[in-house]
Amino acid sequence: MDLEGKAAVVTGSAVGVGRAVVLDLARRGCNVAVNYSRSRDEAEATAAEAEKLG
Repeated sequence: MDLEGKAAVVTGSAVGVGRAVVLDLARRGCNVAVNYSRSRDEAEATAAEAEKLG
């Protein structure tokens, strides 16, 4: 599936399975939104890693 330039919102994306989904989508060229409910630091780290991939 071609995800280049598509957008995705992944809930619970700062850690765990949500984080893995964000990073996989970023590798595939998808623009992703990272959100969190408990750890801003983890969300920012996930977003930074996703940005490097995409």
